Amino acid sequence: MSGRQLHLLLAALLMGCVRGPRPSPVLVEDDRSIAFPEFSDDSVVELQPEQRPYVLEGALLQALMIATNDFLPPPSKDVPCQDRPEAQRYLAMRRGDLFFIHISEDPAACGKTYPALDSGAWYAISKDGRIRRRVVDGRADAPTDAGGGDSQAVPAEPGVAPALDSVWNDPSRPWPEGLRDGGSPGSSDAGTGPAAPP
Repeated sequence: MSGRQLHLLLAALLMGCVRGPRPSPVLVEDDRSIAFPEFSDDSVVELQPEQRPYVLEGALLQALMIATNDFLPPPSKDVPCQDRPEAQRYLAMRRGDLFFIHISEDPAACGKTYPALDSGAWYAISKDGRIRRRVVDGRADAPTDAGGGDSQAVPAEPGVAPALDSVWNDPSRPWPEGLRDGGSPGSSDAGTGPAAPP
């Protein structure tokens, strides 16, 4: 096998590791005139079927199935936990003839604390079963809020991530001693917040 063939094989293997929607049997349009709605914490209602019954309209179930089948690999015993339908959270809203659906990883379903970065996707699906628009989380045109509540944009200087910094340096969080600010254990400023600039 030549060096070029080896590079092509490695590139193909690495491309297979990137998470995203698989090729869909349903035609995916890219209607950029469709704007996804914002899901805020106070507007989201979580269904808890063990407490009382809910009616789910057939067209919504169809839209959820289309989005799920597009986003996740076909079910099999070899599919990793985080790529299974039961390991996802689904937000859905209907506006007219469009269903807006956000699918994202539920880390607790697989015994994890945090989901993988950009592990979700937004769908706008028409009542007749067409995927009118699909946007994978992390892309520039992806909506910023999926009911998480703190996904609002915060202006900052380049290289600064205030939301992450406020979580990372939160003294109430149970971080291992000395690792809160990224310092090495035993350093004099370990666990006290960000280090002062030199």
